[in-house]
Amino acid sequence: MNAHREVLICDTSFVGHYLRYGDSPERYAHWESAIARLATATLAIRIVTLAEMRAGYADAGWGSRRVAAAERRCASLVPLLLDDPYLNAWARLWVAAKARGIAISDNDLWVAATASVRRKRLVTCDRDHVRIEPELGVEVLYLAPPA
Repeated sequence: MNAHREVLICDTSFVGHYLRYGDSPERYAHWESAIARLATATLAIRIVTLAEMRAGYADAGWGSRRVAAAERRCASLVPLLLDDPYLNAWARLWVAAKARGIAISDNDLWVAATASVRRKRLVTCDRDHVRIEPELGVEVLYLAPPA
């Protein structure tokens, strides 16, 4: 990753919309203030986000051309692997969310743990990450999905 670019940790909800943005940018006009930031940042994803995307393709019955196009778009995203600091952060966030009565998926917690450990902003279209922002210690950039 380029050391001089802002790194944004992207969750699956954002990545799905980000991939659709190129096909219909008018639907995302409300993202206008964030577009320049996204364009100049390094967008990073958890390996579980890539797995969720691939499960979504299979579940939706996408054809090989559509999958290949989505994978080409995803190739610009930097995949991040898991190791011990992330495991500990995941556990800490799971306990904090449970204590506050916040139901959040395991995969969303992996993304949140990554942002927390790397001390990088988290970009999402999922309000669950906003709800646990105080425990993350990093900014959550929430971009509302199109209506």
